Amino acid sequence: MDRRLRHLAEQLDAGLIARREFLRRAAILTGGAVAGPSVLRRMAGAQTRPPFFAWLFRSFVPGVNDVLAKQIEAWAKERKLTPAIDWATFGERDQRLRAGVETGLPHVTEMNAFGPIRYKALLQDVSKLATELAAARGGLLPGAAGTTKVDGTVLAVPRYTMINAFYIRKDVMEDKGLTPPKLYDPDVIAFARKTQNPVKDLWGFGQTLNRCDDGEGFMQSLLWDYGGGVWDNDGKPALATSNREANLKALQFAVDSILKHKIQPPGVMDWTDVSNNEAYLAGKLVTTNNGPSLYYALVQRLLASRTLLVPTPGGPAGSFLASNLYSWGVFARGPGFQLAEDMIRWVEDEKRFAEYVRASIGVAGPVYTARARDPYWKEDANAEAILQNSLRGVHPGYPGPMTPAAVDVQSQNVLTDMAARAVIGGLSPETALKEAHQRVEEIYRAWRTAEPEPPPRLTGPRAR
Repeated sequence: MDRRLRHLAEQLDAGLIARREFLRRAAILTGGAVAGPSVLRRMAGAQTRPPFFAWLFRSFVPGVNDVLAKQIEAWAKERKLTPAIDWATFGERDQRLRAGVETGLPHVTEMNAFGPIRYKALLQDVSKLATELAAARGGLLPGAAGTTKVDGTVLAVPRYTMINAFYIRKDVMEDKGLTPPKLYDPDVIAFARKTQNPVKDLWGFGQTLNRCDDGEGFMQSLLWDYGGGVWDNDGKPALATSNREANLKALQFAVDSILKHKIQPPGVMDWTDVSNNEAYLAGKLVTTNNGPSLYYALVQRLLASRTLLVPTPGGPAGSFLASNLYSWGVFARGPGFQLAEDMIRWVEDEKRFAEYVRASIGVAGPVYTARARDPYWKEDANAEAILQNSLRGVHPGYPGPMTPAAVDVQSQNVLTDMAARAVIGGLSPETALKEAHQRVEEIYRAWRTAEPEPPPRLTGPRAR
């Protein structure tokens, strides 16, 4: 029989497409002369192991991909299933999930912090499983708790947080007799001035304010550090209203780091997410903010001994970071949902997760209290900085709830556009702040006034 029909039958047998959708597609393939579903079910059943579909995040640390694949394969073998694992970055994954509404969704997928909001109409309630796992691990850390619940329903099972740290060239710092900076202003400014040497293309601080995840995350955290933020406690726009004074000071520092203090490299406003990694590895930066990707590269190149990781500097209100939570989302219903739960329990077993953490080289920051006490975080002095930043993470939308509007503001790069208007566009920080606030209000009103959307037409696990 046609290989395409066999694949359709396997999807039907696994509960990944509805019977009506199976018949529709089969009729297209055969010109209407399709065998009955019972015949094709038997044909699909002839496969010794029914498939289990898992869509996973392709980490930049190959070792963790290998560990997770091995664990899922071992689970599937024990359950007499065939693991169908699909890997993608999150940019690719978002596209595939949107297409999956029509072509069939997986049983389970890894999501980033925006996943529960973006796919809430497709995801299953995992409150029971999430509560059970959290209780057995001492409870969730604050940054994870605000990310997984949407409209009162838990739609994701937390796994880890990929958090930033502050990178310092230890050899340069020690040569100048300095200690790590605690605050952006005045500490980072003074530290950068004393350590940089523009003649040798060595710059004290490298942090783009350009449109990219690194720039947007930095600006968001900086607003919190100064006691401000985009939103108030109720989740209403506050960029240029109740949080105006604090936000203006934060924006002024970001702009001054380039235009006034000149502690950043020329062209920094053209940088993307990989640019500061490349500049630091090339020996052109003394300090920068980055996730564990840079530390992984340093370890691979045997350069980690020249680097000190410390908790991210802060401002008058403290030091905050967005908790970049990675979690499990379940699309399947019925038996597929039970299999997905079982798989999550398997890979979240403490011995298996400890194996994953050690392969991650700092990528998998803790989201549970007990995991924050793992000896791994004390084995490497640089890992301690990742741990400390994990403990201070907060959710997008903080101090209000995480909302679709908060996700949209970050996705549309409102904060980096604000900074660019001041650095490149010549606007005063106050004018740039007011302009950005208007965009935030527009996004907020759009979500407030939007008509309720009809539920998506599903052809994946939820259609059963």
